[in-house]
Amino acid sequence: MAKQVYYFYEGETEKKLLSYLKKCELIKAGKLKKHNLWQNGFETKLRLINKKDTVFFIIDTDKTGNKDIFIKNIETLKSHNAYFTIQHKNLEDELYFSCNKKNKLSLFQDFYNVSSTNEFKNRFIAESNFEQKLNNNDFDFEKLWSRGAAEFKQFLNDNHIKIDTACRYKP
Repeated sequence: MAKQVYYFYEGETEKKLLSYLKKCELIKAGKLKKHNLWQNGFETKLRLINKKDTVFFIIDTDKTGNKDIFIKNIETLKSHNAYFTIQHKNLEDELYFSCNKKNKLSLFQDFYNVSSTNEFKNRFIAESNFEQKLNNNDFDFEKLWSRGAAEFKQFLNDNHIKIDTACRYKP
């Protein structure tokens, strides 16, 4: 069986961005699946993947949820080819940094002239000219997922969790 690539994301905004990154060949082609390692066990999804498949998880760090579920999921994935892309808080924080904005509010204003996270997410997900929207806002893929998350790394250290945190994914 051929090796597959899977991207597990937490929310629909991540799905939209990952679809775009695949289309532009900034990341490898692969299947997109929704899963939050903080909220749901991964055991049932193991039947989808083989140990030789490459599995990427995009992880928010602003709402970490149930620590016990997360730790169990990490233990479950240790024998797999899994990589963890740690977002600096969430995707909106990653985007404002990647688009050279001073904060999330300026991202929201410049993209859609809105002021709330929910309004931004809804418009972002529904965006029909996604590439143009990113280009108009100076999106820089090199900056995406480049900052890591110090608090999350401390959490891993405090809980003796050793995982490959690929804060920057390059195909």
